[in-house]
Amino acid sequence: MKVLLINPSRVYPPGSKGVRLGLPLGLMYIAGVLEKNSVPVKIFDSLISPETKIIEKDGYTYHGVSDDYLRDIIRDEEPDIIGITSPFTAQIKNTIKTANLIREVNPTIFIVVGGPHFAVLGRQFLEENNSVDAAVIGEGEVVMLELVKAIDNKKPFDDIKGLIFRSYVPDKQAEIKVNFPESIKELDSLPFPAYHLIDMDCYFNYLKQGLSARPNKHERAISLITSRGCPFNCVFCSVHLHMGKLWRAHSVDYIVSHIQHVINNCGVEHISFEDDNFTFNSKRCENIVDGILEKKIHFSWDTPNGVRADTLNENLLMKMKQSGCQELIVATESGDQAILDSVINKNLRLESIIKVAGWCKKLKIKLKSFFVIGFPGETKVNIQKTIDFAYWLYKEFDVIPNLNIATPLLGTRLHKIVVDNGYLSQELTPENLAVATQARGMGMIKTSEFNPRDLKGFSTQLSTRIARLNLIRKLLHPSEYIKILKLLLTRPLNIAYRLRKLRL
Repeated sequence: MKVLLINPSRVYPPGSKGVRLGLPLGLMYIAGVLEKNSVPVKIFDSLISPETKIIEKDGYTYHGVSDDYLRDIIRDEEPDIIGITSPFTAQIKNTIKTANLIREVNPTIFIVVGGPHFAVLGRQFLEENNSVDAAVIGEGEVVMLELVKAIDNKKPFDDIKGLIFRSYVPDKQAEIKVNFPESIKELDSLPFPAYHLIDMDCYFNYLKQGLSARPNKHERAISLITSRGCPFNCVFCSVHLHMGKLWRAHSVDYIVSHIQHVINNCGVEHISFEDDNFTFNSKRCENIVDGILEKKIHFSWDTPNGVRADTLNENLLMKMKQSGCQELIVATESGDQAILDSVINKNLRLESIIKVAGWCKKLKIKLKSFFVIGFPGETKVNIQKTIDFAYWLYKEFDVIPNLNIATPLLGTRLHKIVVDNGYLSQELTPENLAVATQARGMGMIKTSEFNPRDLKGFSTQLSTRIARLNLIRKLLHPSEYIKILKLLLTRPLNIAYRLRKLRL
């Protein structure tokens, strides 16, 4: 029973962030489990191959391989089962296109899809797409192994938890069944992701060309996940729909060994810990850092998904710095405590943010903060408090704000609130979601208190205030005088425009 796992090509609409590249960790974990159980498996990542291209056409960006090339891959590999990852609802059309293409090549291949979308709309997806045989809800490692065994032994799927599938009964229309998932509690039972099934040199070469998941200077960088699940209940978050509310973690020894593995075998120099709750257990986090220091493992790292400020302390931050931490992001969300408490349900005190900001400035750890505006229940006064707080953190502690507009992701409580109250300002299509979830995107929520253009105005206000402050700082800093003078002499019109924009 031969398995092929595919990461499909992607299409980015006008206004979205565009091409961002990362490893297909979900597929790599599944492949590791299948290999451990002697199942022949390969990964084809349309975004990481010698035939991968990036094409701009009519405002859209196409990232991946041609249909003909993918057809050739499927013919050459001759798999019995193909798994397609769909990590973003915004890219669901490409999942469907890939499934249809597989059917053209070989109608007998069993096609299974997986990703957060199917935890919310899996049944509907199968009802609308006959080319797909099954969908995985939640974590896919155990589900895929059980599915492969069942297909190989011609057994029914009824006992496979976390699977949506068609159940065929003679002389009756196929019935779609949903088996709800169970979380993997012992994460250490999973082998390391199958890095050897990815062309890592090709991946790192693309990073050198500037295609990393986030702008940075690291050319041999990967993401690594040390825990899963989130017990918190933020109104806008969809993480628990896919990974559950039960927080589970790899052991310290597993993580330290994993870090050594990617450094020694893949030449990794930078790691982004992509956990949703990397510091949830602060003692465990400290033990990981201690393990890195004790074994003298040299690399740099950051936490791009954000950490909770109330899990940090000065001693832990000092150790983080010593172990190679270059940047932390804290999830503040709102600068208005009442909104944090009653609207977002963050269960966080703003005093914690201020403490961490002070410690990070003292320790010279670069700190960023997530903010989100535009929730039903917010007024313009509430939103202005967030803008003012974000600006103050930047002015006093150099905390760089990352301001986003609230987006009603499918399955979240925010989505229900928005739909039930008629607050949607545009149709909730994959394309609109792709644009709305970007920092520069236009919001999708309109209430009696604000509309998307109001929120865009608040965003512009914050960036303008920070730009003005930066210019003043440069003008007041003696070493910057010559740079400013050169700019004035070489690009006077541009500088004049900027000064007018900053109202100086």
